[in-house]
Amino acid sequence: MKTFRTLIKLYLNSLFRFSVIRHSKDSRERRQAVMGVVAIVLIVVVYGGMSATTSYQLLRAGVDPALPFLMITAMASLFALAMAFAQGSATLSGFADFDTLMGMPIPTFLIVLARFSALYCVEAVYCAAYLLPCGVIYAAICDPTPWFYPVFPLMVLSVPVVPIVIGSGADLLLSAAFARSKYKKGVTSTIKMLLLMGFIVFAYMFPQLSARAIGNPARTANIASRVYPPAQWLARGAVGNLPLALLFILGSAVLCALFLLILDRTFLPLHDRMIAGYHVKNYRLGTLKKSSAQRALFMIERKRFFSSTAWVVNTVFGSVLIAVLGIAGAALSGMLSDYLRTMPQGFAAAAITGILIFCATISPTTACAISMEGKQLWIAKTLPVSAKLWIRAKLLMNLLLVGPSLLFSITLLLVAYRNILSGWDIVGIALLPAAALLFTTFMGLYVNARMPRLDWKSDTEVVKQSGSVLCMLLIGLALAAVSVLLPLLFGLGWLTTVIAAAILCASAAVYAVLMKNAEQIRCNL
Repeated sequence: MKTFRTLIKLYLNSLFRFSVIRHSKDSRERRQAVMGVVAIVLIVVVYGGMSATTSYQLLRAGVDPALPFLMITAMASLFALAMAFAQGSATLSGFADFDTLMGMPIPTFLIVLARFSALYCVEAVYCAAYLLPCGVIYAAICDPTPWFYPVFPLMVLSVPVVPIVIGSGADLLLSAAFARSKYKKGVTSTIKMLLLMGFIVFAYMFPQLSARAIGNPARTANIASRVYPPAQWLARGAVGNLPLALLFILGSAVLCALFLLILDRTFLPLHDRMIAGYHVKNYRLGTLKKSSAQRALFMIERKRFFSSTAWVVNTVFGSVLIAVLGIAGAALSGMLSDYLRTMPQGFAAAAITGILIFCATISPTTACAISMEGKQLWIAKTLPVSAKLWIRAKLLMNLLLVGPSLLFSITLLLVAYRNILSGWDIVGIALLPAAALLFTTFMGLYVNARMPRLDWKSDTEVVKQSGSVLCMLLIGLALAAVSVLLPLLFGLGWLTTVIAAAILCASAAVYAVLMKNAEQIRCNL
């Protein structure tokens, strides 16, 4: 038991970096760890607020009290499924300290149990953020039976089990199936990105689903129950059906035990297969190709980016979302134009600009480009090339990833809504998103150079928990807010051009700083 507590403590410290916050003497490292915890807290607060608002609206509308629990449970389970599928194999079976742990006198089952528990703790935090506010609102409005108070927390703790088992199990099977394939990273990254996009679309539509649930609660409950039957057990159990509540808790416990036993039996073969690489058969040396130093550094950066599933999933969906929104906006222009004409002057341009800026700046690759080099950073330091070329390769990666998609969507939307946009609106839509993309690309690398995280064991720690990624998320949100609110508040169409010019000037200043201090930045890492 002591060994298990030690392992779970180590894994949780690795995920949340509590020991760094408490004991590190490096202020920059400690600040990064604090920013990671702050990011988790912000996510929990947003999810809790959404859950409480939805539950209050549904219960005050007089619908079946089980309906809020049904919808919130489905939402929380879908999020846990997406998270488990995105990082299940990396957390459960593929990790850097495998040789160290297996060389110690520790039973394999304890390692499996500890890693599963660490993954469960992360998912439980997010699921509790969804469900606990719903339970509080229900208790305040509907006066539940006394056994609700001890049983409901147990049901909340049981919610992550099924999504973790399904999501991480599918991720393990997918990783094992394509472990020896040349296209392993491409296939797994594409599937995970599609699942994440599905969750984003569902989250975006959740307020509309809540409104429809008030109008037709029976149909909504029927659909949710068919999609995810255990959600119906929790919903009915929470509002008075104790047998269904116990069935949900015990069923989750049994499923968890079976998954752990199967994982214990297959742990070593799965790990061996997952770390296997693709080897070209019948290799023959042909003509050696050579290229410029800049192109070679960019190719290295591109290969590093596409070799990390977490990095691809976390950044590519913004570019994909831009293209999807551009096509959807153009296809629905006839219907949306009539609606936008009824809105205040400049609203159409502000809405289009804000959406494009948010999608283009939500997660630039440069926010963790330096950190992703990790222990291989010494290679970049010893290469006989200028540090300016090294920095430009990282900047170019993000610009080529997002730029074409952004240009495509801007062109489509300008053509589709040209009849309701003024001349200044057209200039603003054409300039502002591009200026914001340039600024966040340059600023992302500058922030990452000031807040690098090079001691990671899993790339997920860098992509999802580093301080530089959180900073750039907040900067992107601030840019979108300023670009939307200022023109609307003052009612001046030319103000968007002024804002775009200011952002371009700031981008040029940051780029100049990066180029001037390139050698110093690389040496100080």
